[in-house]
Amino acid sequence: MVPEVPPDPTLLPFHCRVHNIRMEIGPLVTQRLLSVQPENNLLDTARKMYERNVGAAIIQTDEGHPGIITERDVLRAVSEGADLAHTTVGVYMTTTPVCATTTWDVVEAAKTMRRGGFRHLIVLDDGMPIGMLSIRDLVDALLEDYERSLLP
Repeated sequence: MVPEVPPDPTLLPFHCRVHNIRMEIGPLVTQRLLSVQPENNLLDTARKMYERNVGAAIIQTDEGHPGIITERDVLRAVSEGADLAHTTVGVYMTTTPVCATTTWDVVEAAKTMRRGGFRHLIVLDDGMPIGMLSIRDLVDALLEDYERSLLP
């Protein structure tokens, strides 16, 4: 089973201030998932991330829950002098990332990311990864909502 972090009850009353409605993250989820194995090397993984124009990849683990490798993890490996062609994803991946469900509120997701200091959330449906939500996805949605509120 995937370790899902329960929603923070203090965030549940927060809604999109523009329309005072609750906006779920489900429609914002990127379903173009890049999935790699822990034994893949960082160089090939970074190339795949670049080619797919994604900032994170889901790691398929034997434990039954997803891990995540992000552009920040690759940057950390570079800064530490790792040989990317001979260092596996498993060395730098996050093994127990925060996961969300499609029903999370956008504000709840944004605050969770900010508090946790990360920019990607794996989104689950019935315990299985179905997509990824990035901070950019959230900003785009909130800006679009705000711009719509300015229309007469």
